[in-house]
Amino acid sequence: MHGCLLLLMGQLLPAAAQTTNYVAITGDDANPGTLAAPWRTIQMAANTVGPGTTVLVQPGTYNEKVTVNVSGSAAGGFITFLANGAVTVSGAGVTGGNLFYFLDRQYVRLIGFELRDNLNVANGSGVRIEGMGGHLEIRQCRIHEVRGTDAMGITVYGTSTTPITNLVIDGNEIYDCEPAQSETLTLNGNVSGFLVTSNYVHDVNNIGIDFIGGEKMCPDPAQNAARNGIVRGNRVARARSNYGGGYGAGIYVDGGHDIVIENNIVTESDLGIEVGAENPGIVARNIIVRNNVLYRNDKPGLIFGGYDSTRGRVQSCQFLNNTLWNNDTLHTGDGEISIQYAGTNILRNNLVWANSQNRALTASAGSLNNALDYNLWFTDGPTNALTFTQGGTLYTGFASYRTGMQQDLHSLCVPPLLVSPAAADFHLATNSPARDAGDPVFVPAAGETDLDGQARRFGGRVDIGADEVPVAPVLQAPQRQPNGQVIVRLLGDAGVNYELQSSANLTTWTTLGINQVLTTTADFTDTPGTQPLRHYRAIARP
Repeated sequence: MHGCLLLLMGQLLPAAAQTTNYVAITGDDANPGTLAAPWRTIQMAANTVGPGTTVLVQPGTYNEKVTVNVSGSAAGGFITFLANGAVTVSGAGVTGGNLFYFLDRQYVRLIGFELRDNLNVANGSGVRIEGMGGHLEIRQCRIHEVRGTDAMGITVYGTSTTPITNLVIDGNEIYDCEPAQSETLTLNGNVSGFLVTSNYVHDVNNIGIDFIGGEKMCPDPAQNAARNGIVRGNRVARARSNYGGGYGAGIYVDGGHDIVIENNIVTESDLGIEVGAENPGIVARNIIVRNNVLYRNDKPGLIFGGYDSTRGRVQSCQFLNNTLWNNDTLHTGDGEISIQYAGTNILRNNLVWANSQNRALTASAGSLNNALDYNLWFTDGPTNALTFTQGGTLYTGFASYRTGMQQDLHSLCVPPLLVSPAAADFHLATNSPARDAGDPVFVPAAGETDLDGQARRFGGRVDIGADEVPVAPVLQAPQRQPNGQVIVRLLGDAGVNYELQSSANLTTWTTLGINQVLTTTADFTDTPGTQPLRHYRAIARP
């Protein structure tokens, strides 16, 4: 899935004529939209411009709600709405449900705006995308003060039998919204092929980020699910539902499928990451949840499965290399991980550190044929008091659980030696027993990294948890050759890609090359000529 999706996301468009139009608070919609004679409203541009146009919006506050009525094209290029500095779009006193609305649009970018004051709305959003379309990008926007009921941040509804595809939602901050009983950032229905990356969602009254299937959003049941996407590098904090006892997840898959959720951080929310299927007959499948950090959430850090026997199921998903610490702060008894109606899922290489209630895992009677191994379990309390539940059976102590449930036969129950979890530093200490203790046959996916963006595996085995401790490369003394070249030999981990960099001043570094060490050494060549030898360093890359 990765290669196909990234190819679509990164395709190059043909060269096209580029045009710039301008909007300014000193402008007039009767103007031609030039720098000298700009338009007054963003809506004028959204009614007028064609493919290949950048709409450069000058600083100021624009009191309007915008419906985008234009599209770019593959041949002509994107239409880009770009904030040129501090640009605020305020909906205060303006009718309509959405600050920016896209229906059946394609090849449009929205970059760098502050969107606020969408007040007293019922089912409205800061940005709403509906229908069909593709090549839509929402980047680096700040969305807040969206108030009312179902008052959401970014909403994508695929309502057509033609999907919304090649969607990018990147680098946005969404906060002080009131999405209950909906979601803050949500993809629902026929949405296939997306990147949701590097967003910061916080202080909202329901689910943070959601990927939904099975809600009859699209008339074709076979396409009625968010799918084929990557959810990477997002942060969610304080996403708490204001109804039903508080079960809003920071990141939630509700009936979606074929999604990778990686390198995210969720804290102080009702739930950390949840994979579920609320609607009967719906199966959430092929979800990979890896390399995430989930800590200090009110209830379980990780939860998956349909929530009762009449709902959907979660099957064939993988939960790998996540770090969970001190979740279930309300001491509900659910513990760090909760498994509901789910089967044939894999939990491996996870680092799970419970709080003083000593509850590690709660699995209901609906948890069948799930495989747990090569994890590390620990607790703030006595390790012999650590508890695991399967159905109605409570196992106290790791040995009792392992014997009784026949799970985690290669796992550890020892202090994980994290650097400073209380200060939210979840790196492994150099002497952590989690190092090189993961599944020995684990092979990282192409491009997979740990939480810091480093290679996912150093040494012979992957580390347990979201952090991979690099083996520091050693550079031998550079040797100048008679022809003026310099040979730099690197001693490092077999199979790891190292980037060698050089610098004349220890400030500006230039990449000489990237080389995979196939045994234990690699040679790099520099050509400083007669100049003094440079400084060199090596960095491990995924």
